[in-house]
Amino acid sequence: MVNWNKWPGIIYNHGESMKTILGVLSAVFFIACLAQAQNKPSQDTIPKAPSIDTTQVTWYRYDEGLKLAKATGKHILVNFTTTWCGYCKKMDKETFHASDAVRLINEGFVAIKVDGDSPNELNIDGYKITEKNLARSEYRVSGYPTFWILKANADRVGDIRGYKPKEQFMDMLAYIKDGVYEKMKFDEYMKNGGRKGPQK
Repeated sequence: MVNWNKWPGIIYNHGESMKTILGVLSAVFFIACLAQAQNKPSQDTIPKAPSIDTTQVTWYRYDEGLKLAKATGKHILVNFTTTWCGYCKKMDKETFHASDAVRLINEGFVAIKVDGDSPNELNIDGYKITEKNLARSEYRVSGYPTFWILKANADRVGDIRGYKPKEQFMDMLAYIKDGVYEKMKFDEYMKNGGRKGPQK
């Protein structure tokens, strides 16, 4: 049995001893809770799903974009462009920086940009080709901008040639993104109000 008389600082009165012991235990419990709270990740440190960027389109290289689309199941928007193309710059400025268009593209598509004059080499599952040859030989692009829509497995859905105003371009993309192209023709889709209409 412990002889409390030998321990300095202990009050021998039973009532006071209990208060002291309870006080010490409370302090220990408080410190333990505080330590646990510090080790527990706060709401700020818990990873959150990335928010959709609405300030700019996230463009990928062709070979990288194909892999990402396959992994995510998203349709692919391939933007064939050049540095000298005036209408490409117009769409960059008017459409690809408009928050509603950017959201639609980043949410619903893997966006790929291909420079039709570039000698940059792509590696598509071991098949090597330059961006220039991809545009001209594989997609037969003869004018810019030209957009190709692909399924997630890279099967081609169709192309959009030339400059398109933002609203029209968004209707075209929504028609693809929502899978409406498998149910009706684009003219019918637009007669039903386009992306703002009732069909889905």
